[in-house]
Amino acid sequence: LICQRLMTKLLLIIAIALVNLNWIEPVAAVTQNLQLSSKQGYRVETSFSYDEDSANKAIAVPGKEITNEIDALQVRFYNPEGDMIASYDNIIDGVVQGDYFEFHYDPVAQQLRGAVDLGGESAGEIYLKGDIEQELALIEVEPSGEERTMENGEWTISR
Repeated sequence: LICQRLMTKLLLIIAIALVNLNWIEPVAAVTQNLQLSSKQGYRVETSFSYDEDSANKAIAVPGKEITNEIDALQVRFYNPEGDMIASYDNIIDGVVQGDYFEFHYDPVAQQLRGAVDLGGESAGEIYLKGDIEQELALIEVEPSGEERTMENGEWTISR
């Protein structure tokens, strides 16, 4: 009798688990890679992933926050010789890692839009900031905390 009750409970738990699993649909992630290039030859590569359900609306992540729009975003900086000079994980598991992050992306047009602030923010780090439609500045934060502009102007964007 005890074994029979135990077996009934076990079968009930398995049945409930199987029913719940059928209701869960896997989320399809979209990964996008973009490259921004300056006139002097600096290059910024970014790779980010977002939920396919977000693919029909603009993605905007201003400042430090937890975002449901982007799961991960990595940015890499290269000098004109092609050497990687910095790499940052700006978003990890939907959490923005810095205080000054900003990113706007239109998944329908597959284009960056508006204000951008990618990369580092502390002494010894590099970041890209500005407006995609106007101009961007590649900035290095000196060990003293002073900012030095490495490149300023229009950048071309490609995939």
